[in-house]
Parts: sequence; C-alpha cells; structure tokens
Amino acid sequence: MIILYASLMLGMAAAPQPVGDAPSGPDIAECVVDNDLSDVRWLLKTLPGSAAEAKATKKVLVFYGGCSDNKAAAGALAWRERAEIAEAAAIGLLGRSRPDVVAATAQGGWALTLPRGASPPADYDANSVGMRMLGDCVVRANPQGALALIRADRGSAAETTAIAGLSGNFASCVARGKTFKLKRQDLRLVVAEPLYHALSR
Repeated sequence: MIILYASLMLGMAAAPQPVGDAPSGPDIAECVVDNDLSDVRWLLKTLPGSAAEAKATKKVLVFYGGCSDNKAAAGALAWRERAEIAEAAAIGLLGRSRPDVVAATAQGGWALTLPRGASPPADYDANSVGMRMLGDCVVRANPQGALALIRADRGSAAETTAIAGLSGNFASCVARGKTFKLKRQDLRLVVAEPLYHALSR
C-alpha cells in the first residue's frame, strides 16, 4: 500500500474482488464503455456524489449489471467503479488516435471546478472530489507520465516504471497535513478521469 500524507482521509467502498471466473472490475468497465458510451459520457460529466451523477448512474447500472454476469445492479457507484469506467473510456480514446497529451492538458477547462456555493455532502462527495483533484494535479504536472501509466498493462514492468516516474508528482500534489491511503493498483485510477477529460475535449 502506498500512503501519501496529506487531512483528507478516504473512506471509499472497495469493489469486491472477483471470485473464480467472475469478471473483474476493469473488465466490467470496459464492457460498459463498449455498450453504453453515451451514458458513460453523461456520467463522467457529472460531479461525484451529485444528484446528476445519481441520475446518470441509473442508466449506466443497467449495463453494469449485464456486464457482471447479468447480475442486477442498483445503488451508487463507488469511487473505484467510476474510476475504472473512466479508465476504460480514456483507453478507448487512445485506441482511436495518438493524442498530444501535453497540448491537451495545457488547455483549460478539463480540470474539475466546484460550482459556487456547492458543499458536501449535499452537493458532492468530498472523498471522490478530493481524489479527482489529486489526479488533476498529477496529470497537470506530468501528463506524459500519467498517460504512460494508463497505457501500461496492470502488474507489468511498464506499470512499475510509470508509477516510479510519477511518485514525486503524487507526493507534491498532496497538501501538507492531508492523508490519502492508496494501493499501488489505485494510482492508475486516480489519473484516469482527469486524462479522460483532457483528451476528450
């Protein structure tokens, strides 16, 4: 587990580990993106924990359940589940083009900004938004490194190299006095949605 010290403790629901031949979270996310891209785009435009996200989630969960051994799915997406969907959507963009990620992140409008007067928990989920802002910072600081991370296969040497290259950026993007507890495999998910927004503009 990688622990980055910073006052925001994350209490997010973890996705259950696959059992036997059950599809993994990333596999489910890829299936959802392949079958319901329009609702995925709608979902990723919403503020985590908002009423708008809840509406979009109802649509996405129809396919999420179908992609998970045709199980019924209901409720809210956990941070990890949304991030896995964002990663699959970002990788889908990479498959269709060779984007200039440095130029994309140099443009404005992709990083998350909170609506004026919005406050948690009524208007958004502070934990998920904190993770998104951490990812925005890392992607802004090292866009090529972040892109290399989501391009790398999970558990590969390339992933290890990419994480090492981003370690200083993660550390510098955590404000003094705050704490994020992240597993190694979570790091690609932190940068996934920021990259999706930067590349999809």
